[in-house]
Amino acid sequence: MITFQSTVGGKPATPALVEPDPVSRMADAMLHIAGGGRTVDKDALSLMGFSAAEIDRYGIEARDLANAREQSRAA
Repeated sequence: MITFQSTVGGKPATPALVEPDPVSRMADAMLHIAGGGRTVDKDALSLMGFSAAEIDRYGIEARDLANAREQSRAA
């Protein structure tokens, strides 16, 4: 017989919400923008849902990750 348990070890059985890494999300967005032949800039990232603060904070690292991903695809 299958039964549903609402708690496991005294904690709810619902999975924790995991926020994807913002650098990885932005790198994916950059590759998507560039793949469409558009220039990857603050306006394009803003249209993808990133705030100016996120772009300033994660932009350089995301650019480097996107470039590394693109190079690994080409190899």
